[in-house]
Amino acid sequence: MNFLFKSISGLQFPYSLASEPTVSTPIWEATDGHRKSDSHPVTVFSFQRDAKNLELEALISNAIRHFKILKLPGLVKVLDVLETNAATSYVITERVTPLNTQGLSMQALSLGVFQLAETLDCLHNQAQVVLATLSKGTVFVNERGEWRLFGLELCSKITELHRLKQFAGAYSSLMANTNVQVPPTSSANADAILLAKFISSIYNPVPNDWRSLLTSMEQGRLTLTQFVSRAANTLPFQSALIVIYQDLKEFHIKDPKGKIVAMIDLQRKIMEDSSVLRNCTPGFVEHYLIPEIAQCIKTITEGQNVQLGTMATANTASFVATLLELTCSSQPITDSKSVFDKYVKPVLFENFKQPDRQVRFLLLVYFSSYLPKLTNSEVSDRIFPHFVQGLADTDVTMRIQTLKRIPDVVPMITERQLNNDLLRHLAKTQVDGDVEIRTWTILTISGLSKKLSPSNNRSGILATAFTKSLKDPQVKPRLAALYGLETSLELFDIETIANKVLTVIAPGLLDKNEQVRSKAKNLFRVYLSKLESEADGIPTADSEHIDIDFSAAGIQDDSNVVQQFMETLRLSTPPIIAGNEVSVPTGFVDSSESVADDAGWEVTDEWGDGFDTEQHKPIMGTPQIEKNPKGTVKVVKSWNDELEDDEWDAWDRPAKLQTKVQPKSKPKATTTLRNASKIVNTKKPQPLNKKEDMNSVDEEDQEGGWDEEW
Repeated sequence: MNFLFKSISGLQFPYSLASEPTVSTPIWEATDGHRKSDSHPVTVFSFQRDAKNLELEALISNAIRHFKILKLPGLVKVLDVLETNAATSYVITERVTPLNTQGLSMQALSLGVFQLAETLDCLHNQAQVVLATLSKGTVFVNERGEWRLFGLELCSKITELHRLKQFAGAYSSLMANTNVQVPPTSSANADAILLAKFISSIYNPVPNDWRSLLTSMEQGRLTLTQFVSRAANTLPFQSALIVIYQDLKEFHIKDPKGKIVAMIDLQRKIMEDSSVLRNCTPGFVEHYLIPEIAQCIKTITEGQNVQLGTMATANTASFVATLLELTCSSQPITDSKSVFDKYVKPVLFENFKQPDRQVRFLLLVYFSSYLPKLTNSEVSDRIFPHFVQGLADTDVTMRIQTLKRIPDVVPMITERQLNNDLLRHLAKTQVDGDVEIRTWTILTISGLSKKLSPSNNRSGILATAFTKSLKDPQVKPRLAALYGLETSLELFDIETIANKVLTVIAPGLLDKNEQVRSKAKNLFRVYLSKLESEADGIPTADSEHIDIDFSAAGIQDDSNVVQQFMETLRLSTPPIIAGNEVSVPTGFVDSSESVADDAGWEVTDEWGDGFDTEQHKPIMGTPQIEKNPKGTVKVVKSWNDELEDDEWDAWDRPAKLQTKVQPKSKPKATTTLRNASKIVNTKKPQPLNKKEDMNSVDEEDQEGGWDEEW
C-alpha cells in the first residue's frame, strides 16, 4: 500500500515547497509551501527516519502519533500527516515562522508568555501530558501573531513518565548545540522548569514581579498551575494587550450583536492607548485584530436598516476611526498592502456612500494617507463620484475639508472628471456664502491650473475664474485671485491678457485695501511687461505708416471751403426775370443735381427763403429748387453703428440750442441742408409757423440726425 501511494503521489505531491527550509534540526526540517488545490499557505515539517537508529525512530514515531491525536489550540495546528515511505514522514501545518523576539515590546513578550503558559496549563490539566521540549526553537508564531508550540518527540502522559525518562537523554544529545536544546528532565514538573528558563532567556531584564516566581519554578518548588495563578495579578499579565487578546479570543463564539457590543468596548481600550499595539508580534494586528474590526463594520452597515437593537443604533464612526488609525495614519501600526487590500478597501468604498457625516469626515481626514494605496481606476470609479458630492454638502466643514483634499485626488481622476465635473462644482463654491470656501476655491483652482487641458479653453476658464474673484467684496478672495494670476502667468495667451486680465487687474490699483493695491500694482506691471514683449515681436509693414500731425490738424483753414461754397452758390443762383413768372434754367437744375450727388448735400424747400411752389410765384427773389434731384443717393454706415451705446461718445452729441425766428410779413419756407448719405425725404414740407423754433424737428428726424452717422 505504501509502495502504491509512493508511485502515485511521488510526482503529484499535493503541496509545493520552497527551495530552502526555514528551520533545520537533527530530527526535522520546516519548509514553507502552498497547497496546490487552493494555494493555501502551509508549513511542511519533514522527518527523516533511520531504521538503524532506534532512538531517533522512537522519537519520530512518538511525535507523529501525538500530532494525530492532540488537537489543542496552543499547539501548532496540524492540517495533514503524510507518510509516503519508510524514510520520510510529513506533518503539514498552518503557516508558521520561527519565533524572533528582537524588536518586540515588553507587552508583546508578556502576551507571548501568557499564551505559552495557557497552552502548557491546558496540556497538564486537560490532556494530562508533559511536553518536556519547550525551548526558543520549538516556539513558532502563526499568521495571527499567536505563539504556538511544536515538538512532541518527548510528549508523555503524566501517569506514564517512563517513556520520558527513557528518551530524554537521547533527545538532549541529538539536539545539542542547537536552538532546540533542552536539559534532560524527566519529572512531571519538567514544563515549569523549562518555562522558567525560557522566560529568563527572552526578557532583559526579567520583570521584578517574576523574579521570585521564576526561581521557585526552576528549583521545582512551584508548579505550572501555581505560576499561572500567581502571575495573573502581576504587572506583566495586567497588560492591556492581554486584555485585547482575551476579548478577541472569544469573538468566534459570539453572535453578531454580541460581537458588536464586545468590539465597542475593545475599540474604546484601543483608542485610549493605541501604543500598546506597536511592536506587537507580527500578524497580531494584521490578521487578528483588523479582520474583526472590519467584520463588525460590515455587520453594522448591512443591518442598520433591517434590524432593531444594537446594530440599528451602533455607529460605525468609532470602528472606522480605529481601522484607519491602525492602517492609514501618519505612523500606522501596520502598512501591509495585502491587509489593506483585503480589509480596508471594502470599508472605504462602502462608507463613502454613507450619509453619516462623521464617517465621511474621517475618510477625508485620512484621505491623503490611503489614497496612494489605491489604483487610479478605483479612485475615479468608486471614490471620486461620492467624494465630489462633499462640495455641495450643506455643512461648511464638509465643504472646506473636501476642497482641501482636491489636490490629492486630481492626479488620479480622468481628464473628463477634471475638466468638466470638478470645474462645474468649483464654479459653485466660488460664489459660496462662506469667505473661507471662496478663498480655498480660488487657491484650489490655482493649484490645478497647470493640470487643466489646454484644448479645453484653459486660458479663458482661468481668466474668468480669477477675474470673478477679483470683484469679491472680501479681501482674502481678492488676494487669492491675485496669487492665482501670479502663479498662472505663463498659461495665458496674449489676447486673453489684453482683453480680460489687464482690464480687471487695473481696478485693483484703486482698491480700498492697501495690500490689494500693492499686489495689483506689481502684478499689473508683470502682465504689462509680457504684453509689451509680445508686441515688440509683431512684424509691421512700412506701407501702414501714416505721417500726420494731429496737433497741427486741429487748426483748420476754412478759406478754401468758403471759397468753394460761394462758387457753388453763385452757379446755382438764376438770373432775375421781370414779371410774375420765373423760368428755371436747365443748367440750374443740373447744377443742383451735381451738388446733391457730388457734394453730398440735399437741397430742399426748407433751406432759406424759397418761393411758393404751388403758385409758382417768386418769394423774395429766391429761385425754385427741384424737389427730387436726379441720381441715386448712396447710404454709408459708420464704423461704430453696431457698437453698444455705452455713453462713452456722449461728448459728440449736439447741444439743443433754441433760436427764435424773427417774424415777417409773409410766411416763408425753410431749406435744410442734410447729409447726402440719408435718403431724400420726398414728402412735401409744411410751412412752419413763424412763432415756432427754428430747430424744431419731429421725433423721426431727431433719431436719424448726423450725430449717429458721425
